[in-house]
Amino acid sequence: MTTSEPKRSLSDGRFLVACGCGLVAAGLLWLVFTIADQPDTAAGALVGGVTVIALAVAVRWWARRRGPSADGGLGRTLLGTADERDKTILTASLAWVGLAAFLANGIALAALALGADGATVIGAVQAVLIAVLVGVFVLLSRRL
Repeated sequence: MTTSEPKRSLSDGRFLVACGCGLVAAGLLWLVFTIADQPDTAAGALVGGVTVIALAVAVRWWARRRGPSADGGLGRTLLGTADERDKTILTASLAWVGLAAFLANGIALAALALGADGATVIGAVQAVLIAVLVGVFVLLSRRL
């Protein structure tokens, strides 16, 4: 008699602990930058940290509401119940992001050397990497 492998999901407790640790880290960054007399950087760290936590909660809520569907691996991946195919797609997508990062950072260095604004270049690199992640994830989900 064979037993099926139990489904593993990211528990609510672990998710709450991760969110709490993220909020503590954002608060510590805010405190460090406030003490260093950098109020703009402190505000940016706090807003950025809280935004990331809010996005994580929203994505988790979306994935739970939608549930792990048979047609797409994104819900299963976000809920932690991904199978081997979903894990392969995610790993390959992240590998493509790593490859794109080398090219994007090289172009960013050249743009900075030519006088481009640093904040704009950093934002563009992050936008490109997110677009590569989403695009490759969708493409591999359709092909594999």
